[in-house]
Amino acid sequence: MPVEKIRRLARWSGYTATLLKLGLRDPKGTFLSTKNARKLVGAYSRGGASEVARLIRATRSMPVMETGPRTVSLAEEYALAVSTRARKKDGIDLEFVSKAAERIAVERAPVKAIAFYLPQFHPIPENDAWWGEGFTEWTNVTKAAPQYLGHHQPQLPIDVGFYDLRLVETMEKQARLADWYGIGGFCFHYYWFGGKRLLERPIDQYLASKTIKLPFCFCWANENWTRRWDGQENEVLISQKYSPEDDIAFIEALFPAFSDPRYIRHDGKPMLIVYRVSQLPDPKATANRWRQRCREAGIGEIYLIAARSFEITDPRPYGFDAAIEFPPHQIPASNITKQIALVNPYFRGNIYSYEDLADGYASQRTADYPLIKTVSPGWDNEARRPGAGHIFHGSSPSAYASWFKRSVAYAVEQTAADTNYPPFVFINAWNEWAEGAHLEPDRRYGYAYLHATGNILRDLYVASEEVSERVKASSDRFEKKNDTLVIVHVHYEELIGEIVDTLSRLRGVDVTISAGRAVSEKSIRYLLDNLPGVRIELFDNRGRDLAPFLDQLAFAREQGYRYACKVHTKKSPQRNDGEALRRHAFDELIGSQAIFAKNRKRFEDDPTLGMLAPSGSVLSLAHPPRHVLNRRWLDYLFQQLDIGELAESYDCDFVAGSMFWFRVDALKRVAELKLLPEMFEYEVGQVDGTLAHAVERVLAAAAAKSSFRTEEL
Repeated sequence: MPVEKIRRLARWSGYTATLLKLGLRDPKGTFLSTKNARKLVGAYSRGGASEVARLIRATRSMPVMETGPRTVSLAEEYALAVSTRARKKDGIDLEFVSKAAERIAVERAPVKAIAFYLPQFHPIPENDAWWGEGFTEWTNVTKAAPQYLGHHQPQLPIDVGFYDLRLVETMEKQARLADWYGIGGFCFHYYWFGGKRLLERPIDQYLASKTIKLPFCFCWANENWTRRWDGQENEVLISQKYSPEDDIAFIEALFPAFSDPRYIRHDGKPMLIVYRVSQLPDPKATANRWRQRCREAGIGEIYLIAARSFEITDPRPYGFDAAIEFPPHQIPASNITKQIALVNPYFRGNIYSYEDLADGYASQRTADYPLIKTVSPGWDNEARRPGAGHIFHGSSPSAYASWFKRSVAYAVEQTAADTNYPPFVFINAWNEWAEGAHLEPDRRYGYAYLHATGNILRDLYVASEEVSERVKASSDRFEKKNDTLVIVHVHYEELIGEIVDTLSRLRGVDVTISAGRAVSEKSIRYLLDNLPGVRIELFDNRGRDLAPFLDQLAFAREQGYRYACKVHTKKSPQRNDGEALRRHAFDELIGSQAIFAKNRKRFEDDPTLGMLAPSGSVLSLAHPPRHVLNRRWLDYLFQQLDIGELAESYDCDFVAGSMFWFRVDALKRVAELKLLPEMFEYEVGQVDGTLAHAVERVLAAAAAKSSFRTEEL
């Protein structure tokens, strides 16, 4: 790999003082060798700065890098990287996911997602006295600092921003955002201390609001408040005061909420979670008092849920109906502190594996009592315990999506087996910013966690009997009538009319359409009624348009088609020109019968033509931004396609946008790839770096390996 290519990559990466930047020297004073530079590039693409640091520490030939006479430490490099990120605008990083262009509707999902909500983002007199004038949760959040290479701190909000929950407009916006991504409600932490409430203002104004429609419920956070954050855990700031009289006073205080039509219920019963049931002097007696008082007041039965936070497992001995997981409590995870390249030599905390935590919770099952699953986007309370936090390293939108998917699958399984099982999965949390556990968008990942949540819930849809029967019939009755096939993938249903208008003008072509399982009955009927003979297949929303395309490609080969055209309802919401790109591709590929016939004839006239792409869409993969995030998958696919030599140079072209004509035989190698559906990443709004992106980038190279050319229109 030429050194100049390394330098271009270094400039593109955005790290002005990255270990790969132009001018770095080894201890002998020579420029970084091509061999070592290649190693560092590979390490950076695999795991970012932390993987680079690990490689440097493990390789004696590269213990220190120098710029002129001055040695640059790893800590300095990372500090400069963090400052570089701070100067960037939101959305610059490729990990950043923009807000979804349309609401993700999940009303038909059999399980609802409820997010725990912390109401501490506003000042109160008690916190002023205990922590200083003007203290809110943001006070902790903004002072967090990274403790190791790759540590995602500070975690800073976008969209609603550094909000003040005294403003009801803030909560209205939060509720709209949650609903936009399919969140079924908030579970507010409720603070009650022997008749005294704290942080009550946001909850009271939420109840009073006539414009907020999002459902809600409560979790009584029945712990003493102490100075745990600053290490003085034994100093109690305000304590719980339990008594039979307080039991009655507490439950009566909840009556207005229980009577609110927005309050979340199971089987008609208002749900109440208690964080530490074992702290109650006589939990069963308390539960009985609550139930009796609710019956007397006309509330009816209530559904009591014990959080599995510390000692609790089975809720029944305590008189409760169900248990709920509360990560990261109770599930042991590997302590990986010694494996991490710390930049703070005085760090006294612990770093654990997020992967272990997620797998432990997702694998947890019970057959004796209802256990409500809970997932967490991450956990990192460094903001509250500077230099001594408990951090679960390795969290990401994709890792969270996998955990969430397994948890909702368990909930669906349980509700199918037992109609009394609560149809909920909880998320810890909506806005625990000081614990690194938030669905709310931040500067690094944007809306990725929300995107993952909504898409997985949408994938839970079970098609109606009518849709299932009509889709199956379209496949069973399909007859090949022509030698040319148009392969369409529908993600954005609002573009179906545009698809139908275009396809209905074409003659001498068969049509097969793939769509997500959440597609509406209205859309299915419209497609079948307006495209006679069309074949429709439903897929999970995973792998974008490329995973379904592999299935459709196999179908095209089985049926003996000679030519095909692949199109999809492309929007590219992260780009301002997404709509124009789609219309341009449609117009040039299948815009009219004359265009369709002309493009098809080019394949008949030129037996070496393998792919035909819209003008301006054939790009070089050698440009680093187009391959650096996809190296792992690209290298794998190149090996599978018997073109492993491209793994070093990426010196080939690809069709950006994945809309093109192709000769079916030209993609024979691609059709024979053994790519299982579960190999494709969960949809979290990624703009690059997934298996689907890599498949897009190898198609033209695979055709070239089979001696076919790719041309632009």
